[in-house]
Amino acid sequence: MIRRMGKRLLLSPLLHCLWLGMALLWVTAEPEPAPVISISEQQIKDLQVQWQLQTGRAPDAHRTAMLIDASIESEVLFQEAMNRRFDQLPVVKNRLQQLGGFLKLTEGDADAREREALKLGLDKTDPLIRRYLVSSMKEVIAAESPVEAPDQKALEAYYQDHKEEYRQPGVIKISHVYFGGFEQDALNRANALLAAMPSSQSEAIRSGDPFFNGHELPFLNEQQLSKKLGSELAQNIMKMETGQWHGPIVSSYGYHLIWINDKKEDHYRPLREVADNIRSVLIRDKRQELLTKEVTELKKHYVIEVADISLEAETMTFPDFSRERTL
Repeated sequence: MIRRMGKRLLLSPLLHCLWLGMALLWVTAEPEPAPVISISEQQIKDLQVQWQLQTGRAPDAHRTAMLIDASIESEVLFQEAMNRRFDQLPVVKNRLQQLGGFLKLTEGDADAREREALKLGLDKTDPLIRRYLVSSMKEVIAAESPVEAPDQKALEAYYQDHKEEYRQPGVIKISHVYFGGFEQDALNRANALLAAMPSSQSEAIRSGDPFFNGHELPFLNEQQLSKKLGSELAQNIMKMETGQWHGPIVSSYGYHLIWINDKKEDHYRPLREVADNIRSVLIRDKRQELLTKEVTELKKHYVIEVADISLEAETMTFPDFSRERTL
């Protein structure tokens, strides 16, 4: 009798439902493995070489660590964009179709070219597609976390903390008479004109020699003026008073008589002139802060593996791009 009861229990639909429910519970309770983002030794070396090509100098350990972090951030954003099916956007599909045609993957229509490009994984490896998806993901994060415009108090605080960035260097407007060469004759001509200087500046200029950078210069700061007349002469000119002739002063070109038409001392641009710029900077920085925070949260859903290699500058080797190559 016990056997018959056991057999009926085994054949019971209720028990079958119970078994099925337990099986489903076991399957759904099993967590999916977290996706892996792996930065290999070769990828790190590629990042270092790219930095060297762009800047002309090898990255140190700190810079290399920053390059790795940026690469991880980019990959996280790319994966999240793929999870949101941004790869189905028309711009991505059009790009795949273009790649399929350029690489001559098939003689078929646009859809066929797209399918062949997908088979090669170009949706995951093409730099333009990756850049577009990462950028799109950043825009989505920005839209999901809007930034309020900074108030006047925030603008004023930033202005005071970064006031030197808004310093305007002094500028000066001059006319000059030029006497070419360094011989005594050039100096004598300059002294003779200074002793009997005509009332007209244009007449005085005509009494000298032609000068390739011109004789009447607009408002220029010291750096700009040095490009015209040389750094030593420019430094001296910035100290001169207006309304009189100065010289003769020697430059790397010859002798000069200088007339200061006008000058403006260095000053800070007022807040009202730079408020829009400061506002843009504060909004940009806040968006970057929110993006960094969001990426930090997203990273928790990934297993991130970085090759264990030394990042010290003295242990790195880079290609030598200093020598010119001829074909």
